[in-house]
Amino acid sequence: MASLTESVKNLFSKMHQGSIVGVDIGTSSIKVVEIAREEERVVLKNYGEIALGPLRGESVGQATNLPPEKLAQALRDLLLETGIVSRHVFFAIPFSSSLLVIVKLPDVGDAKLESMVPLEARRYIPVPLSEVSLNWWALPRRQEGEKKAVEITEGAPPFMNYREVILAAVHNDVFKRYDALKRDIGLADVALHFEMEIFSVLRGTIGRELAPMVVVDIGAGTTKLVLVEGGVVRGSHIISMGGQDITLTLSRSLNIPFAQAEEMKRRAGILGTEDGRRVASVAEILLVNMFNEVKRVVENYERQYERKIESVVLVGGGSLLKGIAKLAEVHFPKTKVVIGDPFARVESPAFMGPTLRSISPNFAIALGIALKGLEE
Repeated sequence: MASLTESVKNLFSKMHQGSIVGVDIGTSSIKVVEIAREEERVVLKNYGEIALGPLRGESVGQATNLPPEKLAQALRDLLLETGIVSRHVFFAIPFSSSLLVIVKLPDVGDAKLESMVPLEARRYIPVPLSEVSLNWWALPRRQEGEKKAVEITEGAPPFMNYREVILAAVHNDVFKRYDALKRDIGLADVALHFEMEIFSVLRGTIGRELAPMVVVDIGAGTTKLVLVEGGVVRGSHIISMGGQDITLTLSRSLNIPFAQAEEMKRRAGILGTEDGRRVASVAEILLVNMFNEVKRVVENYERQYERKIESVVLVGGGSLLKGIAKLAEVHFPKTKVVIGDPFARVESPAFMGPTLRSISPNFAIALGIALKGLEE
């Protein structure tokens, strides 16, 4: 479990009446961030992370699927260890528990879209609409002069004028599970708030940046891509590979335990040390495949809309691998590659800077959902 150092624990562990807590329940760990607004500043009050693998007899860094009671235990322990107490708790809903799709519909005006969207949603949602919470919104029209795609949804006639519409759906059972989790960790009287993690990661990473970019969130079991332009989602994609795949392959190739391979990966990365070269010989094969897939998605977007993706932003635990940005630059030689720094968006004690920067990309979702709380 990681939290603020003991030297500032007493300062940050008291209850903050106006604070917001963001919770990111991933496949390998839970991250929490507590922030508050003080005058015109957004201030980091606390943060913490707990690995989930050990609660199932597995190693730190391994993706796992805990039963509800174990998940509640982990979150309860994390909140107790960090001393976080708040009346405002926001949960990020994992990509795997939600549906997000961008469809192209005829530009028939907002009133007609209102009746058209539910009919279109049935094409993508495999259960009755009464069983899901459905939301949608039309994206801003693209600027004149940009290329317009003529194909709409399969089976529909082509239109030169169309609106791009985001459909977002979450099964009602997901909210029931979070409500049960709330009771199990002793927050029965606290009103919970939710957001799909794809929006949380953008808020925590890029803020109001308008230039076209792709955010690559490298988790333990999967990697999520989000194409962003004008500050809004323009596309998404998921790759069935994450940080633990590197560790598993390293463990097998060197015939060492997963925990030892994970420690070697985190310590050495893919840099020039002897261990670094050993990690690189395994990791680069997997990472090359991952970046090739990112490149394919980016090139498809650029070709369809005649827009150049200007930057690649890496976040998530996998982006902490030493040397990964340099490898990404090889695949995107004419595109800026950066490691996201969500904690740069909030104020914190100056002496905590190096510590926060070293872990910041891993907290993009938790900070993003907490920032949503301040907006509301």
